[in-house]
Amino acid sequence: MKKVDILIIGGGFAGVSAAQKLEKNGIETLLVDKKDYFEVTFATLRNVAAPDITKNKARKQYKSFLTGSFIQSGVTKLKSSVATLEDGTLVEFKKAIIASGTRYPTMPIAKSKTALDLETRNGEMLGYNDELKSADKVLIIGGGVVGVELAGEIAYAFPVKKTVLAHNTGALLDGFKEKTRRIALEQLKSLGVEVEFNISYSNVDGAYIDSNTGKTSDADFVFQAVGTLPNSEFLQPHLPHILDTKGFVKVNDKLEVTGQNNLYALGDVADVGEPKLGYLAQQQGEYVAKSIVKKLKNKKVKGYKRNPLIALIPTGQKSGVAELPFAVTTFKSLINMKQKDLFIKKVHTAFGAD
Repeated sequence: MKKVDILIIGGGFAGVSAAQKLEKNGIETLLVDKKDYFEVTFATLRNVAAPDITKNKARKQYKSFLTGSFIQSGVTKLKSSVATLEDGTLVEFKKAIIASGTRYPTMPIAKSKTALDLETRNGEMLGYNDELKSADKVLIIGGGVVGVELAGEIAYAFPVKKTVLAHNTGALLDGFKEKTRRIALEQLKSLGVEVEFNISYSNVDGAYIDSNTGKTSDADFVFQAVGTLPNSEFLQPHLPHILDTKGFVKVNDKLEVTGQNNLYALGDVADVGEPKLGYLAQQQGEYVAKSIVKKLKNKKVKGYKRNPLIALIPTGQKSGVAELPFAVTTFKSLINMKQKDLFIKKVHTAFGAD
């Protein structure tokens, strides 16, 4: 049995942000994650298409920068004050932060399912780049942010390849403003990306077939950027009541788990009520850390202020579109803020990992 003040489950933007902030305030933390590295996930797409540019800088081992304790493991069960790790170790905590994130079951370049150490992950990304190099035609299924960015990165890095982006509705980037969707489409087409709308490819015995028309893709390399799932299975045995019908953790206005007085949930696994983006998860982590500190000092805690959508969406290395609450723009200086290094240095600096 291990004992800790704050257990943090998951080492993404939310978990790392909370851990570093709590430790800075003298509060003992233990971060548990299946992998041994933090990854700037939105930089992985360029890492696959153009590894010579990102040079694996998006990843850092937790032990190289985390101030608090770290155990590489998954959590198999969680009770109100005790977590069970994969090897059977029990961790008793005063408070826990659930920041276990989401996964793409069919797209490990975004978040790997099997590359759980830094060296293996770096090699995995280079392996995907090798496959890209040898492919003649690439199919990307899913026209959300990940699909759009990946299509742009591949088309820019490999202009002689045929890159196809297939989406199951009539416009890319569902949920974004009409102008954002239109500009992104124009930018992708200018790179030579062929965009197919209202088409739903699925894998049938190794072939990708549209369920609407029966059309079969002739692409020799396929990315499926669809179907994210919350990493919340470990909550089912003892805390199923805290999950909504889709498996996301229900929280109140202070990011406290509904009905639990010592659990918090944040980041992609939580139903926070704002876009699931890295910088917002980072802000949620900082908020929860501050809330815990205030509670320990018997100070009043204000509710978490949800943020409007602000998104910088690169479409290749030289183009992109920004959606702000008040405007949609392709202003070069703004786009270049992310294009420069995909915010890798900014994130590492914020977490003390640079």
